[in-house]
Amino acid sequence: MDYSIYFVPTPIGNLEDMTIRAINVLKSVDIIACEDTRESKKLLNNFDINKKLTSYHKFNEKQKSEEIIKNTKEGITYAIITDQGMPGISDPGHILIKECIENNISYTILPGPSSILTGLIASGFDNDRFSFYGFIPKKSSDKKKLYQELKNENKTSILFDTPHNLENTINDFKKEFPERKLAITRELSKKFEQYQIFKIKDIKNEDITFKGEFVLILEKNLEKENLDITSFKDEILQLKKEGKSTKDIVKSLKKSTSFSKNDIYNYVITLV
Repeated sequence: MDYSIYFVPTPIGNLEDMTIRAINVLKSVDIIACEDTRESKKLLNNFDINKKLTSYHKFNEKQKSEEIIKNTKEGITYAIITDQGMPGISDPGHILIKECIENNISYTILPGPSSILTGLIASGFDNDRFSFYGFIPKKSSDKKKLYQELKNENKTSILFDTPHNLENTINDFKKEFPERKLAITRELSKKFEQYQIFKIKDIKNEDITFKGEFVLILEKNLEKENLDITSFKDEILQLKKEGKSTKDIVKSLKKSTSFSKNDIYNYVITLV
């Protein structure tokens, strides 16, 4: 089947991770939409790909998606790439996929490099179930909300962080989850690739190289595994006190625990 739009993952570091199919798709389409044309040209030149480029990034994603949909209806084919990794995951692409679905435009997703899965597997932590939280937020209020979710998380958590913020993150984690383990993975697939596994309270700054791109893998809250729903009584009562509806409470606990919606609902309505 021929598609109008191809979402093409690009190497997260090592150019040898580029697949033959990805190269062939990029050579076959009419236009390649990319985050940074200067960065993408380096990749494309390496594989002798000479195609028209158009800028497609988080600041023009909505407008550009509408333009791409309009052009595909006129027979133009596109490949969507980001600077590194899979389009649509903490990178432009998600809005366009929704537009494709709404406009009945044919599209396909090529498999390929993923720092999320690479970091998760490298950690050695439980990967039967996991949650991806994206970049650690900058605002204190957003951080506080995230840390509360992570505190209750009964699945392995994956997060992105930046070199200038990582020291603050580690200090926060020492306060919030000192006994849990953290895998700090950096420069995945690149020359200075590194996996480090720590108990959080034991991390020392001199052990960390604060350079490159980081994927953090946080061990799940093992203490929650042996708890039952009644262990959340105080948390539920506090949410009720804050004016949260039963529906909101069920949604919140469902997100942070492994209990079923029915079990949560049945317990919540018993509390006054």
